[in-house]
Amino acid sequence: MRSAGSLTALAILALAASLRVYGLSAWSLDGDELYSWFDVQRILGGGELPHGARSHPLVYLCMAICVKLAGQSELALRAFPALAGVVSVALLLCMRRDVLGCGQALAAGLVAAISPWLVFASQSARFYAPLLMFAAAATLAALPGERRRPLLSGLMLVLATLCHPSALLLAPALLLPLLGPPVRWRPLLRLAGVGALVTALLVLTDDGALAMVFRHVVDGADPSRYDLSHFVLGLGYNVGPLTGVLALVGLAAARRPGGPDRVLVAAALLPPLLLSLVAALGVSTHQRYATAAMPAVLLLAGAGVASLWSRHRALGLLSVVALVAASAPGLWAHLQDGNRHDLRAVAGLLAQRVGPDDIVVADEHAGLWLYLQRYDHMADVRLVEDTQVDSARGEAFLANKHEVWVALKLSRLDVFYDRAFMQWVEQFFCEVARVGRSPPPLVRHDNRYVLYRRNQRSLGQRPRRERGL
Repeated sequence: MRSAGSLTALAILALAASLRVYGLSAWSLDGDELYSWFDVQRILGGGELPHGARSHPLVYLCMAICVKLAGQSELALRAFPALAGVVSVALLLCMRRDVLGCGQALAAGLVAAISPWLVFASQSARFYAPLLMFAAAATLAALPGERRRPLLSGLMLVLATLCHPSALLLAPALLLPLLGPPVRWRPLLRLAGVGALVTALLVLTDDGALAMVFRHVVDGADPSRYDLSHFVLGLGYNVGPLTGVLALVGLAAARRPGGPDRVLVAAALLPPLLLSLVAALGVSTHQRYATAAMPAVLLLAGAGVASLWSRHRALGLLSVVALVAASAPGLWAHLQDGNRHDLRAVAGLLAQRVGPDDIVVADEHAGLWLYLQRYDHMADVRLVEDTQVDSARGEAFLANKHEVWVALKLSRLDVFYDRAFMQWVEQFFCEVARVGRSPPPLVRHDNRYVLYRRNQRSLGQRPRRERGL
């Protein structure tokens, strides 16, 4: 029986590694990965440390080391997050078999291995997967049992915080149980004092994430679009409804003897609850800030599968099949394009059609510029961010003697871009191409770019003498 469990764990780990390695160098940089790319270049160039490297330096340091050793490429930039994603699955499968049942560990590892959200996180040059890895180690080391290691848990929590300050949301769940019951007030007050001192130093001396949150709470609502509804819906979509239901089944099992420990329950519930409270105060809150709670959520979902299996093997098997089926559409979509916009392909298409002095208006123009640099004849192309096109500049572009192109994300056409800007595009431009794959059924993300070309040129309202009249 133990041999079968070990072979299953190895198979799950191999699946997780395969999903995280596949396409790692093929996907172009997209979204927030561009910040990582340019920030790593600044670090290696010896310039002033960028914003992210000051507030959560560990991931940037590791990515910079990989780029220094392996050269400037998407693969080198993503190598450390991909490794962290694989290690996260291994920790869930193997680290605390003294208190986790075999079925619970295998189910949690399987959900982590095939979760489209976590596969994407492991292939992103950001803090998500390293934070998940250290949070998993901290959570598992804090669970009661013979192999409980409070010091190791604290160290892993510190490393997770160096990946992103949102890891501090785990601190109450992992540290406070060490103080009682009965509650030992003196150590508790010391811990609170240290926490207040560290927070004050961060707020007063740094412009990092904690200082930003503090300012938003004091100053009022954040105008960003990531409000409470976006946080709740985004977290539910990425975790997955079925995983959430199984976690609730595992949570119900916690009330029975031998069920999940209160540390695990607190680690799963406290971060999203605290983030919901912060979002309700008006602070912009993204679902990725709840990453530190994911190991505990996955273990609760594993406990839910194990509970169903213990009641009736058919129920447990059905839940596993349902988990795989629920992840299949997202995984299939991810294997097509990495759940990213293909800026490399957009740059290649522009290199074929755009003249050397033409104007290109683009969403994420910095990423497009990065890939256009690979074409010598595109060095003089004028790139403009879509948000920088006001009425005056729009008129100037329509009168410009060179050709004007617009590259926009299809998924944002009706909900994101300024309405006046879109009216300008619809009136004076025509669609010439779409870059990327259309999403499969049951998948929300549409990662295609739309390329437009100016279909008419306006001479503008120049003075009479300039027109020779």
